[in-house]
Amino acid sequence: MNEPLVSVIVPTYNREGWLPLTLESLQKQTYQNWEAIIQNDAGRDVAAFVRGFGDKRMKYDSNPKNVGLAATRNNAMARANGDYICWLDDDDIYLPMALEFRMWKMKQLNADVVYTRALQNIYRKVGNQYQIVHRQLYWDCDFDYDKILVMNIAPCLCPLFSRKAWEKTGFYLLDETMTSSEDQDFWVALSRHNYFHELKLVDSECSYREDKTQMTGSIDFSKNWVKTYKRWRHTAKNLKWVTETQNNVLRNAGIRPEDFGL
Repeated sequence: MNEPLVSVIVPTYNREGWLPLTLESLQKQTYQNWEAIIQNDAGRDVAAFVRGFGDKRMKYDSNPKNVGLAATRNNAMARANGDYICWLDDDDIYLPMALEFRMWKMKQLNADVVYTRALQNIYRKVGNQYQIVHRQLYWDCDFDYDKILVMNIAPCLCPLFSRKAWEKTGFYLLDETMTSSEDQDFWVALSRHNYFHELKLVDSECSYREDKTQMTGSIDFSKNWVKTYKRWRHTAKNLKWVTETQNNVLRNAGIRPEDFGL
């Protein structure tokens, strides 16, 4: 194949009911040269299930102990062979042309990072089944070098980045001490060295369950914003605006910036 290899990072943990949809969405991709790096965070063993797909592009491994989402993604990325990398959680899906469209735009724009849009499916549990009760566009944010210091700009399944872009960061890893917002912290690291080209196309779907059983469903995100703010604030172009805006975000979440030297 002449197409570059895309590594799709798939962390999983006790999602036997959702993982099939995720992996099936990869098999339906019109772009064929991909590998799925499926990393189980020491949950119930799904190795036989993955093998059942009969697809050598699906590469399964398991952490020896439960280490959390950030470390699981790091472990998966360490196994990735692709020239390009993207993330797909085990309860989300790509639409069939997602990888083809992103890779085509990468080439057309001579880009190292692109990101798209996703639909968010809101699920409600009715009996033993989940049913979609609402669909909405999940974030619609333009990229800005300073704005990304304040807020995330895309769900984790929307960006695609080159290995070259990652290398510019010194192969920055997700902060394993963060229980949420570790994706934003990683995107900020990429954005200090690479421009994020926004592609205004919905090419994926992510799930939100009203009973908050997704990976970050019941986590207080604001506690981890402080870490990202402290780590990257000094890189702002408009430091005054970023400082004021970040501090307002924290205060609205009931956090005193002064308590953290911000």
